[in-house]
Amino acid sequence: MTRLRRLVSTEEWCLSEALGERRERLLDVPQPESLLNHLIIESEDAARAGRITLRWEDSTDRPGYFRLVAQIPLNETLDQFFNGRSGYRAQYYLSPEEGILYNRDTLDRLVPAIATAYEQQPLKIDWKLVEESVRAPHAKVWVFQETVAFDEATPNTLNPPRWVANGATRGRKAPLPSHRMIDVKGTFIQPGTNALFVDDLKLDRAWDLFKRGYT
Repeated sequence: MTRLRRLVSTEEWCLSEALGERRERLLDVPQPESLLNHLIIESEDAARAGRITLRWEDSTDRPGYFRLVAQIPLNETLDQFFNGRSGYRAQYYLSPEEGILYNRDTLDRLVPAIATAYEQQPLKIDWKLVEESVRAPHAKVWVFQETVAFDEATPNTLNPPRWVANGATRGRKAPLPSHRMIDVKGTFIQPGTNALFVDDLKLDRAWDLFKRGYT
């Protein structure tokens, strides 16, 4: 069943004139489901072209636990997906619950593209465990190389009232790095038991995005 999704109003999704032509693109956006469809099409194209990179990353906090990490290149979709009023952070702005659902739907729909990449560059771990890491709670999508992406972005260009009221700084940026890639980070999982590990600091991620646009 297709979820009923909302857009943040143009009045509330306050964008600075400093964004230039990007400002109109981030306001004049597709419906959330259509935007996600565009992202999936670009991701599947990237997978077929062999441009998605995968790795099986071990946890530095919990030895014996691992997760799938994937970098997926996009074309024109990244800006609207990450910074537009129908996209990823906008869904968290509407409510933590809507953000969580959009994150989950994005991950679930990216699984076929990740599977194609896995077929081309198999990891040493079985696909079933890789998929479990992506589908598990607390897996997430975000912009690749987030520190550099946000450091280079112009301050105070994305100013929804709640983020302003809560003193957000990094969240009020609209990063558009030249690499145009998103990160997919699965949940840490223990091979053999399928037990999951989530850092306590990550448990408030949805509320952080709701309140400040960044986590």
